[in-house]
Amino acid sequence: MAVTVFFETKTPAALAGRSGVFRKAAGAGLGRALARKSVNLVFTGDAGIKALNRRFLKKNRLTDVIAFNYPPSPAPGAVWGEIYICLPQAARQAAAMGHSLMTELLVLVTHGALHLAGMDDATAQARAGMNAKTALLLKKLRP
Repeated sequence: MAVTVFFETKTPAALAGRSGVFRKAAGAGLGRALARKSVNLVFTGDAGIKALNRRFLKKNRLTDVIAFNYPPSPAPGAVWGEIYICLPQAARQAAAMGHSLMTELLVLVTHGALHLAGMDDATAQARAGMNAKTALLLKKLRP
């Protein structure tokens, strides 16, 4: 699997050199069946995520994570999906929940990868299942 990490906004010092951890979290969410897919992980700001949410999901508001699956391509190494994470929103959520920004980002990366893998959180029951799976995968990643 090739997970490429991009920062569209200033990279917080705490995240410098941490791309490998994000790749592992994305891989955990994608699972073995999707291990060879190419995925872009993009950290963006409030305006970037709001523009994506408005353009593609018709919601004119901030959100923390958006995942896009792309149609199959015959081109070798073509990007299969993208996960966009709003860094400022993640920081606000981390503060509200009383944990670190890194913890929140790992939750969001895994959550986004689960979306790419086909999970949905449109109902309360589906959201609870997705949250439980995210927590389980993150526990397995801890050393």
